[in-house]
Amino acid sequence: MNRQLIFIMLAAVSIFLFTGEGRAFAHMRDYIFNQEYYTTRKGEFEVELYNDFNMPEARKSATYNSLHQVEVEYGITNRLQLAYYEVFKWNRTDDWQRDALKIEAKYRFLESGELPVDVALYGEYKNPNGRQDSASDELEGKLILSRDFGQWNIIANLITERKINEHEDLQWSYTAGVSYALNPKVRLGLELKETLGDQGEFGIHRKDHQLQLMPVIATSFTPHSRILFGPAIGLTRAADDLQLKSIVEIEF
Repeated sequence: MNRQLIFIMLAAVSIFLFTGEGRAFAHMRDYIFNQEYYTTRKGEFEVELYNDFNMPEARKSATYNSLHQVEVEYGITNRLQLAYYEVFKWNRTDDWQRDALKIEAKYRFLESGELPVDVALYGEYKNPNGRQDSASDELEGKLILSRDFGQWNIIANLITERKINEHEDLQWSYTAGVSYALNPKVRLGLELKETLGDQGEFGIHRKDHQLQLMPVIATSFTPHSRILFGPAIGLTRAADDLQLKSIVEIEF
């Protein structure tokens, strides 16, 4: 599995190196926690490599693990995007394993600025690797709200998810963020992620309540590539002490 992951990453880097410069590209992402409002343009592909190094208990190195996603996006129309993910994980006990596959659809309404708030809908199906009695399929939906104010952007994702193969109430959470463009190539941001529970136990007083805060830097080295990095700091006991997150984004 280690070789398979390395092969996928090398293939993505090869695409990046040998793609031509001859056309304009869509808006690239500014956030890690938050799903963006923008979609891939019609007929264009995008590859994103997600890497998370997780420290659930920072003082105990035996708990460290990592999660890696390879995503391929395609623009069906200028407002409708489909995507496919392969997810891999690593820990000290099991080494490398294929964790899941995901299928995503995102649709944005109108063009940016035509409404007081830019609105998009996001849906995701997740199929975990392994037996369904131990790892249920999941559905996730997001309402994406975004607004630009000159060099500033404010964004929020309202999120609900549910396991398909088990009887479970809808789980609720949200992400929010603000970012500022220092120049055309560099953007700084701050993001928040919080779980809210379900209708049976909703609020911040649960044992599994997770709250994370993450500063983010996004930089573009070419017109069609972008790198994002941020350390997500756990603010509650249930959240990982620290997660080092990065995304490499390539459009072609």
